[in-house]
Amino acid sequence: MKLFVAKLPQNVTSERLKAMFESYGSVLDAKVITDRDTGMSKCYGFVEMATEEAAKDAIDRLNGTEMDGKEILVKESDPAPRSNDRGRGGPRPGGRPPFNSGGGGGDRRSSGPRPGGDRWGGGGGSGDDRNRSSNRYQDNDRPRKRYDDDFDDKPRRKRI
Repeated sequence: MKLFVAKLPQNVTSERLKAMFESYGSVLDAKVITDRDTGMSKCYGFVEMATEEAAKDAIDRLNGTEMDGKEILVKESDPAPRSNDRGRGGPRPGGRPPFNSGGGGGDRRSSGPRPGGDRWGGGGGSGDDRNRSSNRYQDNDRPRKRYDDDFDDKPRRKRI
């Protein structure tokens, strides 16, 4: 069973973490997570114990204990997402579909026309809260701005 250990002191190493849990049962692996750029501890780690009974005993006895003046947290680890699970397949448990799912929603790059299309080629679909009628002007009949005057045939007056 894999355990998550958080709120560790900055100076704790993987060997010290393993030694702390070995008194409650056989430890298969213990690792303190470090920052890849600086090499400093991120103050949390994972411990994998051989049996579920030993892991539950370690949780009961070590959760909330003090280590170098800091109260540590020990709990059962959530299963890690695998690399082949990301961005593929159906909707995620969070509710929002993956970016390139092609399943509509807010994905403007999905194939096929949408009802109520606008000048951008998509739009009008479900979840679009903008009022399309608020766009009073198309590109060719919008009011000109000062920087657009360069395209006029008449010369501009010089300001003094």
